[in-house]
Amino acid sequence: MAYQFVHIETYSRKPRKVKGTKDQWNCTQQVFEEAQRNPDFSRHVENPRAPLPVLSRGAMAVNDLQALHDRRCSEIRETVTAKSGKVYSRSLRSDAPTLYTEIHSHPMTSKDFLADRARHKKEVLRWADLALRDFQKRMPRGVAFAGVIHLDEAHVHMHILAVNAEDPRLDANKLHVGKAAAAEYRAAHEKPQTLSSLPKPELVPKPKKPKKPRPSKNRVTQKKNMAKHEKALAEWQAACARVEAVNARKLEEWSVDNGRHLHAARKKRSGKNPEKAAFTAAMKAFQDRYYEAVGRPCGLLRKGPGHERLTTKQYAARKAGAKARAEEQLANLRFETQLEVREQALEARARRIADEENSLKKKEAEVGVREETVLSREREVEARERVLDQATEQIRLREASLTEREAEQSRREEEAGAVLGRAEALNLGLELIRRDQLRWVPDRKGDGGKLVHGPRDAAERPLPLKMHARLEPAMSLLEILLKIIAEIIEDALHEQRMEIARDAEAVAECRRRLDLREDPVVTGILQRDNPDQRFDV
Repeated sequence: MAYQFVHIETYSRKPRKVKGTKDQWNCTQQVFEEAQRNPDFSRHVENPRAPLPVLSRGAMAVNDLQALHDRRCSEIRETVTAKSGKVYSRSLRSDAPTLYTEIHSHPMTSKDFLADRARHKKEVLRWADLALRDFQKRMPRGVAFAGVIHLDEAHVHMHILAVNAEDPRLDANKLHVGKAAAAEYRAAHEKPQTLSSLPKPELVPKPKKPKKPRPSKNRVTQKKNMAKHEKALAEWQAACARVEAVNARKLEEWSVDNGRHLHAARKKRSGKNPEKAAFTAAMKAFQDRYYEAVGRPCGLLRKGPGHERLTTKQYAARKAGAKARAEEQLANLRFETQLEVREQALEARARRIADEENSLKKKEAEVGVREETVLSREREVEARERVLDQATEQIRLREASLTEREAEQSRREEEAGAVLGRAEALNLGLELIRRDQLRWVPDRKGDGGKLVHGPRDAAERPLPLKMHARLEPAMSLLEILLKIIAEIIEDALHEQRMEIARDAEAVAECRRRLDLREDPVVTGILQRDNPDQRFDV
């Protein structure tokens, strides 16, 4: 085979039967697994070999592309409006085309390539690179793709698998030039009138299903009723089967007649299907472009010998001419490539020099702007420093004033606290004095004394530590106050003692005059040396 071969197709996740086969079905999983030569999906290959991955020009591994495809399909949610007007969300349809593929075949047989790989490798790689470059030019932005080369079938061929990743529905038909052209024509024109089928035959209605009898309390009656119902049900099922057979025969006869009718109608219809014509024209243009981009540079013919009914010699001459043109074009391409490389090097050098000059000018301008900016910023900094110095001096003065005010406030608070403490201690002491729980007891010698807790007629008890601590701020004032109270009480007692002594002397004098016996109590009072102890009798 010395002519070009490229085939494009789209696939969905739902298996689709291949035309002209009995048990062959294609789907996205089958295409992915066959490209990777999974044994379960490569039974048509006699001796499968591991494929050669194509990872140039942004291609990814096939398994990575398969994972991306499956993940995006599971994530997509589309909004659908039903005939009733209800709007709901659903996952992507399983029969939606989500995978685009291209098969590029080289005229070299796999056997010849494997026999002398070093000799043919450069030719095959150049062909594959040209096909990939043409594929990239034809594809829109955002298409993820992978490629593999198979060497285990008749000819060396390359599979390109692509996913329209940026499309919301991963629509692969938008990548297929023929289907895209048909869709564009369909969108721009009215829908063509469809052929009308023959009216369907009237089908024989099924007999009514016998009703189940009501339950009976009598077991014998219930058994008879169920037996009758089962017999009637069997007869109904047999009748239904006969009706279905009759209807199926009628539908089959109608299908045959309708097929003949539609075939005759298609022949009578003038003109071709415009959508199919648009599809065919786009595919021819695709093959022509592929020939100019890949076939001609690789020495391949646009069409095979059977298309133009060429003889063997004519076809061999045409192949030789194509090969010579390809070699000449390759030589010219190499020479032109060398010239282009030199020109590109010179242009790159000139651009580099121009870029360096522009860079120097930009740097000079930037340095001037930076210097001006630095000067203005220095002036701003100096002005801000002066403002900050003034603000700092004001803050220092305010801090000193605040410190003095805080010290004065602390002193006042301490004084107020001390006064409050003395007032609280004095109030507590006065309350204890009023309840006769605090008194002053002078020493025997009369040059001192102590504060005592408890009433006057009770035993002397020292002040508790907690009470002493609470009375400490006003202790000196309380002592003075209690001393004054004690003196006042002592003076009052002394006057009372003196009166009692005078009364006792008067009583004793009266008893002497009346020649009465002396009263021991009065005598004891009069004989006491210490007036403070006269009331202890």
